Amino acid sequence: MLSQLMLAALGITMSIVALRRLATETAYLRHYVFQPFVVISSGIESSNALYAMLARPPSDVSVEVREPMMRLRSFIDRYQREWLTATSTLPDAIHLRDALARAGELVLLEEEREAADTIAAVVMHIERTTGLMGPTSAPHVRRADVEHLSDALVKLHRINLRYMEIAYDAFDRVRRRILLVFMAVGLGGVTAASLFGLAVRRAIAPRIHRMVTAVQRFRERGVYEPLGDRGDDELAVLAHTLNTSFKAIAERDKDRDRFLAVAAHELKTPLTTMKGFSQVALTHRNDTAIRERALTIIDRQATRLGRLVQDLLWSARVSGGELPFKPEAIDVEELARRVIGEFELVARDHSIRLVPRGDAHLLGDPELLEQALWSLLVQAISVALEHDPVLVTIDADSAARVLITIEVRGGKDLPEDLEKLLEPFGVVAFEGRRDGPRSTGIDLHLVQGIARLHGARFWIERRAGDLMVFSLELRR
Repeated sequence: MLSQLMLAALGITMSIVALRRLATETAYLRHYVFQPFVVISSGIESSNALYAMLARPPSDVSVEVREPMMRLRSFIDRYQREWLTATSTLPDAIHLRDALARAGELVLLEEEREAADTIAAVVMHIERTTGLMGPTSAPHVRRADVEHLSDALVKLHRINLRYMEIAYDAFDRVRRRILLVFMAVGLGGVTAASLFGLAVRRAIAPRIHRMVTAVQRFRERGVYEPLGDRGDDELAVLAHTLNTSFKAIAERDKDRDRFLAVAAHELKTPLTTMKGFSQVALTHRNDTAIRERALTIIDRQATRLGRLVQDLLWSARVSGGELPFKPEAIDVEELARRVIGEFELVARDHSIRLVPRGDAHLLGDPELLEQALWSLLVQAISVALEHDPVLVTIDADSAARVLITIEVRGGKDLPEDLEKLLEPFGVVAFEGRRDGPRSTGIDLHLVQGIARLHGARFWIERRAGDLMVFSLELRR
């Protein structure tokens, strides 16, 4: 990139310099070399007017010669002042003298000066003989003066023609030189760009090939191979991004596989139990006690299976952002008592105590809040010590919010960073180890999604004495 910028800057600089040089040369040709021809042509026209007067006797010489002589005087004065290269100190005159020197035509300078001096002398002589410079006894125009003037003008015209040829040749050389320089720079730029491109390709092609190979292997086999590309350039940043992305995807795939294994186990266990006890009930149709016990177990396992399927459906809707939200006025205390009553039927090893404070009415979705509270209880039971009670507190003393907290002792095997428990499948490894409600790894993820819909705040904290606290703060 730097080399390309340098080549571009060089090309732009050379273009500006070349254009300025060509503009200067063009202005020099137009104003110093070509312009004298226009003025010399006017002098020749005045000389021709004098020739015409020689062909017929003038009625008043001093009157008829005044206009052509004024033009001749103006021409020679201006020429000697602006274009007499031999004696001028103007930059354009110096430039032309240098070109004459390179062409070996310095002799033209002396010829130009002689022709200009001749024209000036003849003009002055005609002005005296015609009475333009003062009274004279017999105003007249001499043929010899007019012929001498005409010869000098033709000579000056020829000299300026040669000046033009030499100046144009010099300009053409400058133009060709600039063209050659541009061609050389262009060829050098193409060569340098090709070499730089080849060098860059040799430098980055292996790195890009490794990245492409890693992406293909990951896509085909799901294999995460860290790219050991170090540095601070764009490819290193890309490699780091790929490493981070591959690692995150691989970890999520592991979590998904772990979740599927747990979900399959959780689905298989109640199905196997229901299948077995249904066979027991069919085998012992006449034994009322055995049949009733089998049906009770089938009912409990069906409830457990229904909850698991419901959790899976809720998780899919949370991930897809499709959770329905139908708020209405609800009593959180009444909802909590109903959920706890249902939960105690499947969590008989733990007692659950509800402590309400204040009026817990607010606006919310009862189905979502019921799911959130159930998921919190499942997670609390999953990490609790065996037979330890669970304390559910509803603090509604504030006019702005209702705080639901669930406290339980346990959680020694949980990670230090409790935020990981909010990630999908993050708590699969910490599921309960007893018969009863078990975490499937999506409970807290569901709670977080439901809290977000309600504009609520959900957090987990570990307190002294191995006390785990799950808090859900709802706004009224």
